[in-house]
Amino acid sequence: MRKLISVILLGLSISLPIAAVADDHSTLRVVQVQADDVGAYIAQLSKGKSLISEVDSKFTLRAIQATFAGEAAGNVIVVVEYPGSFGEFAMAWDKLMADPAVGAWLGGLSELRRIASDSLYTEFPL
Repeated sequence: MRKLISVILLGLSISLPIAAVADDHSTLRVVQVQADDVGAYIAQLSKGKSLISEVDSKFTLRAIQATFAGEAAGNVIVVVEYPGSFGEFAMAWDKLMADPAVGAWLGGLSELRRIASDSLYTEFPL
């Protein structure tokens, strides 16, 4: 009987972390941006990162510049990552957009950039 209980507990202890990892995925909004003044744009993204984290600390904001990318060289790729499904991302995004400070910040970005593409991605857990 002790062996059976030990095997069951071992099986549970192994399967629970695997189940937790299997459900762990992120949704990413990836925006490719053309900016004449990349430094000013990155400075504004830094301000936005602070605003976003005040509303929902689960969001992660990253900026990457394309350096060897043909016609896209010099563009900035902005990645907004949220740990969860499209639905969870959408609910969190709506909450974010309802914040007046975030809305004003996003509106001000249009003076610094032109959006070349805007896409949503979901991560495959590996």
